[in-house]
Amino acid sequence: MQSSGKYRVVLFDFDGTLADSESAHHRVWNEILGEMGAHIDDEEYKRESSGTPVTQEVERLIRTRGLEISPQALVDLKVERTVASFTETPIALMEHALEILEWCRARGLATALVTGSGREEIAPTIEHYDLAGFFDHVVTRNDVTHSKPHPDCYLKALGLCGIEAAEAVAIEDTRHGVDAACAAGIDVIAIPNAYSRGQDVSRATARLESLVQARDWIDARRAPR
Repeated sequence: MQSSGKYRVVLFDFDGTLADSESAHHRVWNEILGEMGAHIDDEEYKRESSGTPVTQEVERLIRTRGLEISPQALVDLKVERTVASFTETPIALMEHALEILEWCRARGLATALVTGSGREEIAPTIEHYDLAGFFDHVVTRNDVTHSKPHPDCYLKALGLCGIEAAEAVAIEDTRHGVDAACAAGIDVIAIPNAYSRGQDVSRATARLESLVQARDWIDARRAPR
């Protein structure tokens, strides 16, 4: 995809992009699975789990581990444990996360949070760092029929923002996220982290190393105020 040079909106993924939460999600999964005699090692988590919405991950885990629990019950358990864990021990933000959000506001760029997590799961972090005011809109897996890698969440975000795909740029860290943005016709910056670095994000418009680089990349292509 070619950059339009007219970006008016920045669409942010959450886990692994703004919030350094992948290791915490991995830990919660292993606490749950440990009670069922199962486990996800680091390599499998990086390859299969990072960036995968919980509704999809539970089906894979039930199938591959032979778990005797319904998908919805496992989803509910993971959400409950995640909320409790993230409330008790707030997770860190990714480096320069607040900086790029403040920069978007200062430059008059609208923003939306587009995440494969549910509202309950992101709430402890949003509240702890008082992030709600940085986003004009929030789209979670609760708001769409099909979460990432389907484009539904990004299409909904475009509609809420009242813009065309060419006027937006997404920032993602995983293959699923990049594929979702691309399927919606949106330019996307991939910033892989330690958990997603081995994933194929070759469809991204740009692959960068940090949110500071993303800020500068967007600055050169944003629409004039």
